[in-house]
This record gives sequence, C-alpha cells and structure tokens, in this order.
Amino acid sequence: MSSASSSQVQEEIRKKMENFQTSENGDSSSRSSVSHFFSVPKLTGTDMYHVFISFSGADSAWVHQLIRKLEATFPSLIICTHDRDFTAGKTIIENMTECIQSSQKIMMVLSPDFVHSRWCLFEANLSMFQDCMSHKVIVPVMLKPCPMPLYLSHLTYLEVEDEQFFEKLCNKLLRNNAKETEDVLVHFQSSILYGGKQLLSLAAVNENDEDVSNGVFSETCVPDSLKAVVKDPEIFKKAIRLINDTPTDFLNSKWIYICIAICLILIICLFLPAFMSVCVTQNWFPYLHLPMSFIPVGFASYKMEYWKKFRLEKVIQNMSRSTGEANLHLAETSVLAGCSSKSSLVFVFASLKECKELFQITFGRDTDLAKCMWEKAITNYSSDYANCMAKKHFPRSDPQPPGHLVNGICFCQYVAMQITQGNWP
Repeated sequence: MSSASSSQVQEEIRKKMENFQTSENGDSSSRSSVSHFFSVPKLTGTDMYHVFISFSGADSAWVHQLIRKLEATFPSLIICTHDRDFTAGKTIIENMTECIQSSQKIMMVLSPDFVHSRWCLFEANLSMFQDCMSHKVIVPVMLKPCPMPLYLSHLTYLEVEDEQFFEKLCNKLLRNNAKETEDVLVHFQSSILYGGKQLLSLAAVNENDEDVSNGVFSETCVPDSLKAVVKDPEIFKKAIRLINDTPTDFLNSKWIYICIAICLILIICLFLPAFMSVCVTQNWFPYLHLPMSFIPVGFASYKMEYWKKFRLEKVIQNMSRSTGEANLHLAETSVLAGCSSKSSLVFVFASLKECKELFQITFGRDTDLAKCMWEKAITNYSSDYANCMAKKHFPRSDPQPPGHLVNGICFCQYVAMQITQGNWP
C-alpha cells in the first residue's frame, strides 16, 4: 500500500474513532437509553460468550473502541476476541474453533485487510460451518468498503457510517436467536444465491508486456478468494497450466508475412513500369525521390498494424479455447474462468449441475454422445459465458424457457442461444 493510500486509511479510521469517542463522552444519556431499551440475553448450554468478534489486526484500534463502548453500555455483555481471549499454548485453529463454538453470535468486521487476511478468511469459513451446524447468527459490519467473502455474500451488512449504527448493532447482538427474522441476520443459504458472482480477476504476470503474445498466469497457489470453493489446489494448477500452454499460431504468422511480401511484389510489378514511363515522359524524377521513399514505409507500417490487431484477436481466441478446456476441470468446483483479454482472467461462481443434467437427458444418460456434447459446449462457450456473468450482461435478457440460474441466463440457455444464432462448431 502506498504512503498516500495508507494515510487516507489512517485518517478514515481516526475519524470513525473520534465519532465513537464523541458518542461515549458527550452522549451518555443516549447510551443510557440504549441500555434501558435492550437487555443482555442469558448464556445457555455450552455458551461462554455472547459474541465472538472476528477482525483484522489492522482494524484493532477501531474494534477495541467499539468493544469499550459496548461493555460500558452493557456491563454483563461478554465479548470474545482473539487478542485477549485465546488460550496460550493452544494452536490458533484450536482457539478459533473453541471460541466460535462457545459464542452465541459471530460479528465480523469487514475491511480490505480482513478480506485479504488468510486467518480472517479461515474464521469466516469456519464460522459459516458452525452456523450451518448449530444455527449461529452472523453479524457482518462494513468498516471500510471491500468485496464480501463468498460465504458471507448472501448476508446484509451493517454500515459503520450509518447514524444509527450503534443502536442497530445492539439490536442484532442482543436479540434472542430464536426471535431472529429474515432481515439483516440470515443463516447460510443454498449455493444458488452465489450464482454468477465474480470471485476473482487475475492479471497475467506479463500483463505489461507490449508484445502480442499469450498471457502467462501464476499457478503457484490458489488465490485466497477461490479457496472457499476450489478445495484441491491441483485442479487450479492444472487449469492455469492449460491456459499458459495455449499454442502459439506460428503457421499463420509465417503465411501472413508471405502474403504481405507477395502483395508488395505484385504492386511493384503491376504499377511500377507504367509509373516509370510517365515519370520519364514528364521528367518528374527530380521531385519524386522523397515521396517515393515514404510509400513503401507507410504501406509496410499499415500492414504491420493490421497484422498486430489480427494477431491479438487470434491470441485471445486461442486463449479463450484453452480457458474452455481449463473449465472442464474448474466446473467440478462450481467455478468458471473467462478470458477477458490476453492479460486478464475472471473467475465466477457457476453451479452447472442442473445444466449438465439437461445434457444427459437430451443426449442420453451416461452415453458417449452426452459426454462429448457437454465437453464441446464447455470448451467452446464457457469462457465467453463467464465473461458475460462477470459483466452482468448477456446477449439476450429474456430467454425461454426459465433456466437454472436465478436472475440470469444459465449455461445451457447460453449454449442454446449460440446454436440458434448458428454458432455451434
């Protein structure tokens, strides 16, 4: 992070801390009314804490300011955080597991530092697992704008900038779990809610290379934003390797240069004799040596620019097909990659289970034809489909009949549209 952006973040946190400090020091009557309106629920069963707060260390100053305000307002409220309640001698994973299991609710303070922190993402995934098992309530709090982690994307968050943030937070933290409604705090939902969400935009390691060549992407490890769905790192590495191994079309390159050379020779052979005859007759030679020197240069420059554009289109076309082949592996993890340019890939969440089942029904269950048609569709269309999902724009917005994706066009609908337009290979 640059010093300028770092100072902006620090200034933003300072202002938010000042707001809390002002609220604490200058509005005790308001805090008293909040305390009177809400009551701290009793701990039951194996619960030891009312709330476990998950946050990044970079946001600790703001979080502890909030904790002091909560504990001053509700003295009986028991809050758990990693920096003061983890047991010495135990691993971080053991401490996180025990604290989340022993808390009635989980509050997550979202910020760019939280999203990019591997431990915080692990806490997010672990808490969602606990939510599924024991129906714990999760309270997302947006401290600084950032993309929502996948397993939190169906939740509505509380905004710190809201003038009634503290009252709303108290309402959500102190309500009885049994009385929770479908407003801000909802439990884990079906993965269909994540359909079409962009998970990652991956830049090529040679993105600044001006040469018209295939993009090369890092395959060393699975990016954090994909770890929640791509459990096997070998699947990701195999997919990226297929894209990196996109064949370079040397044959086309050779023939283009040959065609340019032939065109130049034909132009010279057809027009030069007649032009030279006119020049001899009119005695133009003293005036033509300079403009004549620019003609071949300009023509060659035009042809090279045309060839560069053509070559770039060919590179992206080849990379899109390689990305489709990579999606044969990624699709098993409900992820699709799209080649948006020679130096950039997008990854979206796309469950194709129902679409694949439709191919099975159409072409015969467990037949070689069904398998062949499915692989052909994935290879040729999945990259463009992923790009459409990432841009939230499809060539048609009213497909018939209804498909398998909520508020969007599912993959089998997209393939059907391509067939209708005569694009089936």
